[in-house]
Amino acid sequence: MSHEGNPNDGPLSGIRILDCTIWQNGPYASVLLSDMGAEVIKVEQRETGDPGRGMVERIPRGDISTYFESLNRNKRSITLDLKKDEGRQIFYKLAEKADVVVQNFRVGVAERIGIDYESLVKVNPKIICASATGFGRKGPEATNAVFDILGIARGGAMRSLQYPDSELVYTGGFGLADQTGAMVLAHGITMALLARERFGVGQDVEISQLGAQFLLQHLGINRHLITGGSVPAARRREVFNPLFSVYECEGGKWLALACLQADRHWKDICEVLELGELEKDPRFAQMNERNANGKELVPILDRCFVSRPRESWLEALVTRRVPCSPVNDYSDLAADVQVQANEYLVEMEHPDVGTIQEVGVPIRMSKTPGRVRKTAPQLGQHTEEVLLEYGFDWDQIQKFREAA
Repeated sequence: MSHEGNPNDGPLSGIRILDCTIWQNGPYASVLLSDMGAEVIKVEQRETGDPGRGMVERIPRGDISTYFESLNRNKRSITLDLKKDEGRQIFYKLAEKADVVVQNFRVGVAERIGIDYESLVKVNPKIICASATGFGRKGPEATNAVFDILGIARGGAMRSLQYPDSELVYTGGFGLADQTGAMVLAHGITMALLARERFGVGQDVEISQLGAQFLLQHLGINRHLITGGSVPAARRREVFNPLFSVYECEGGKWLALACLQADRHWKDICEVLELGELEKDPRFAQMNERNANGKELVPILDRCFVSRPRESWLEALVTRRVPCSPVNDYSDLAADVQVQANEYLVEMEHPDVGTIQEVGVPIRMSKTPGRVRKTAPQLGQHTEEVLLEYGFDWDQIQKFREAA
């Protein structure tokens, strides 16, 4: 159960989590909780561990799995064989003092190896068991294996984010479905912890990748369910509002305009772009006319924006309070003045490659701040340390090693 925490270590300080997840959507959920102070013990299969460890990239300073590092920082790692009775008995001992057990096995596996809610509630009546599933626990395909591309595809996001007449492409650089599922799972766990604090009950929590996609696309899906329609992705010259779009500037850099109240900003945009003659042009003077004649207006704006550097345009537009922003790639993002001012990136010392930058904790809490504490662990790095903390002695640990 939860132990006394330190508010300076985050709002979840004192919460203990046994993390049996692999790959992305489960591990990132526990990262989010660890950033807020929870103690996360990653329980890995002996010898192989989380398969994400194998996704290694070579850089001049050495080899590193940015995938595993991003999804497992702050955690301690122990190795147990949960398919064997010895491993399960150790796990049950740990679960007695845990607040949360989280896993993302296929539906039915946790029950088969005895670490599901019905099994663990016998050793800890107030345990919270959280499961990340693929397509949910019910239905004919509940036991299917699911990875990011399948969540995006089945959940509708792949189609809704691309042009209706284009070839479908999976852009998986950051794992949209996995990340969304992880965030929703972390939210569910936090709500279960709050419910236990208020009502004294542990419980079973489940979120699927498919279910999380409904939350991500709540507005778009509701629009379709209520009206039968949707808002498909539009090419730049076919956008509904030319002042709510993106434009290329000199040097290949792009900026975005966000003039939802377009008439309010039209005069300022015309003056900044030195297109005063367009302000009262009947084709463009009002929002409805601009939208109807967007195929004529967008090329005019294109020719203007591409004539000067992006920073020049942004400075002039911001001065007139026109909503706008650079379109950043990751290099731009890391150097962005707002990112630096708000300290959204942190520096850490990695044991293999030295100083690295990572995404920090963007949630700001004045009394109980979260923080990034340490890099991802080596496989089984903390097995003996954790077992000693939980009451095992060296003779028992040696017997476990021999049995394994």
